[in-house]
Amino acid sequence: MFKTSINYPKGLSLAGHKLSKLLLVIAAMYFSPVDIFPQDDAYHKIQSMVNSVSVENLETHIKNLEYAGGHSSRVNLTPGNDSAAAYIYNVLSGLENISGVRIDTFYIESALPPYNKKPLLNLSVTIKGKSSPSYIAGAHYDCSASRMGGSVWNSQWKTIKAPGADDNATGVAAVLEIARILSDTSFGFKTDYSITLAAFNSEESGPGYSGSHYGSRNFAQHAKANNQTVLGMFSIDMIGYNNSYDYTSIVSNSYSSWLGEKLIEANNIYSIGLKMDGPPFPEATYSDHDSFWNEGYRAVLLIENAPPWNSNSFYKANPFYHTSSDTFGTVNMSLVKKVTQLSLAAIASLGARLTGINNAKEYIHPDEFYLAQNYPNPFNPETAISYQLSPDFVGIVTLKVYDILGNLVKILVNKYQTKGAYNVSFNASGLASGIYFYRLQAGSFASTKKMVLIK
Repeated sequence: MFKTSINYPKGLSLAGHKLSKLLLVIAAMYFSPVDIFPQDDAYHKIQSMVNSVSVENLETHIKNLEYAGGHSSRVNLTPGNDSAAAYIYNVLSGLENISGVRIDTFYIESALPPYNKKPLLNLSVTIKGKSSPSYIAGAHYDCSASRMGGSVWNSQWKTIKAPGADDNATGVAAVLEIARILSDTSFGFKTDYSITLAAFNSEESGPGYSGSHYGSRNFAQHAKANNQTVLGMFSIDMIGYNNSYDYTSIVSNSYSSWLGEKLIEANNIYSIGLKMDGPPFPEATYSDHDSFWNEGYRAVLLIENAPPWNSNSFYKANPFYHTSSDTFGTVNMSLVKKVTQLSLAAIASLGARLTGINNAKEYIHPDEFYLAQNYPNPFNPETAISYQLSPDFVGIVTLKVYDILGNLVKILVNKYQTKGAYNVSFNASGLASGIYFYRLQAGSFASTKKMVLIK
């Protein structure tokens, strides 16, 4: 049984006991290793990078992709699509401290002749880490006008106006801005794991061929065939439409929910200010993350709403995507900036092995047991506690709260659980200010952390 105690000096009065407890609370606030904010140097470097995300750069990329090479379309297999690839290549090749732009060529064999022989391109750069396992952030640069109506789309796809400002010039702009910042050595940031920034072609379906997600599928299959260890992939797709709120959704399967949790942590740690839904995340396959799922990799999708054709309390269904009206004028640049900051913060923190709300030095692999520091901490009166169970775990899990004397004050969890990430809310409105401990027990794994309630 978990137990702790305090020996008070002889002769200390009850009032003295209370004063002593108050001093312990104050000491915990200022001297505990569980600080309100991470103090690791890498945290401050990442915060500086997050702050440097430029709306002007993002706008420039979106506008240049909207009319790539003077064309008002980036539909796959058209000249505007080729011009978009050239623009992305020029931006990436102009970055310093990279080994070069990787170009992967693929073909859509099901496409109508002569398009089945047309080479299509994925483009990427990698920020080298100390070890070869990598994280990936990617976005597709082709677009669609399929919602203009079947007859129009099928007959005019080669010449139709399809600027695709939101879908998906916004995602590509985010990837290009993240690549610029991560490759800038003036921040002094160094990543332990490699970070790859990728622009995929042929995500959309089209009249000239069957299927979709060709570019990301080629990329993920190539990684698998070469035994590449991909720790996680972030697909950034449609992140700019919302007239009322800076809100974004996360799409994930159960295996990848750990990445979604890291995005939520990054939003809190780096004070980005996005409205976000928590787990369980919706599971859907309508973007490039699905290609990585198919190869057994963890992947999540960042999107303005899941799905964007539905509405919720923070989002009105997007009437513009996949039409000729998907122009820069419909894009919420504050939202684009914040999702870019969120993606940068999450991938940089993971690359540098930083995670956990209150301890930037604390790292956990998604295949291990883990008890996170509660957030916020100190708190009043509510805080959140998250934990993770390893993939092979099946059994009874308990999460209990104790006071500083070791007395049990609350049982938060006592149930049969299996692998995955969990989040529990603890309301201490009936408790006095002071130091409390929470303890996770799952089979032979046990972990205890301290938290501070201040009223």
